[in-house]
Amino acid sequence: MTKSSSKQASGRSVLLPGDKLAADQKAGSGTFRRDGEAHAAVLGFSSESSGYTNVQPISGRYNPRVGDKVVAVCVETGPSLWRMDIGAFQNSMLHHSETDWKVDFGDTASFIGIGDAALAEVYMVDGSGSHQVTLKKDDCRKLYAGTIVHVAPTCVNRVIGKQGSMITLIREKTGCRIQAGQNGLIWIDGEPDQIARAQQAVETISREATSSGLTEKIEKLLE
Repeated sequence: MTKSSSKQASGRSVLLPGDKLAADQKAGSGTFRRDGEAHAAVLGFSSESSGYTNVQPISGRYNPRVGDKVVAVCVETGPSLWRMDIGAFQNSMLHHSETDWKVDFGDTASFIGIGDAALAEVYMVDGSGSHQVTLKKDDCRKLYAGTIVHVAPTCVNRVIGKQGSMITLIREKTGCRIQAGQNGLIWIDGEPDQIARAQQAVETISREATSSGLTEKIEKLLE
């Protein structure tokens, strides 16, 4: 494969660092410009968003973006806040004012303890890379019980599927409640044997994200 071409993985364009984008493509994240031309800056999949071509890394840590729904796990409690692991280079802060709870000073652990998970939304990312999450947005809440499965952040959209088709398939076939965070943490809750089936399906999607006929494979797996 030459530096000026890309290869296809089941219909998805896979780019190497330095691969040139088409002349009519606008350079987005994961790209750079050289001699007036746009090139991929990382090994990853190309995707279109708002008229720009982005290159999403195949591997690496989660890069928080405002508005992302994430599954966050508490790693530290403070007098008025929680430190939440969302798979980024830094832990995220959840302040008690970003919940609907009336939290007395020093009583945060009564609401979210170390190891507890929540479905949160990233609402602030500053220039230094620090970020904060909130539980005040739609669907955000503490998550009780269940299992968390880790996948690469770039595989999350495959787990969700077009218009939610893949995650709906897994929910219907297993009866499980499933929340997929854009940070690559997938929360699954239900009957133990059904959780195991849903987890197997998610791990299969993650492992074979670029293969063709994946929906049919998952349907067969869950029969």
